[in-house]
Amino acid sequence: MVEDKVLENFYRRKAARLGLAIHKSRSKEFHLDDFGDYMISDLENNAVIAGSKFELDIEAVKLFLNEYENNLLSKRKKSSTLKKLDN
Repeated sequence: MVEDKVLENFYRRKAARLGLAIHKSRSKEFHLDDFGDYMISDLENNAVIAGSKFELDIEAVKLFLNEYENNLLSKRKKSSTLKKLDN
C-alpha cells in the first residue's frame, strides 16, 4: 500500500516534468466508463491522452510515461540534427 503511493507520487512528478497529469479515479465501484485506476491528460490542452476510462494500472502508467519520454527525446534529437544540417 505504501509502496503503491510512493510509485504513484513518483510517476505524478515524472508526468508533470513531461507536461502531463495523472488522475486517479474517485469511484469506489466498477462502472463501464470508470474502471477505477488511472488516466493521463495533457496539461497544455487538457486532453485525455491515455486511459480515458481510468483503465491504466500503475504498470501501464509507467510504460506509457517511459514511451512518451523516449518519443520526446527522439524528436529533440531529430530537430537538433536538422538544425545542424541547415547551418
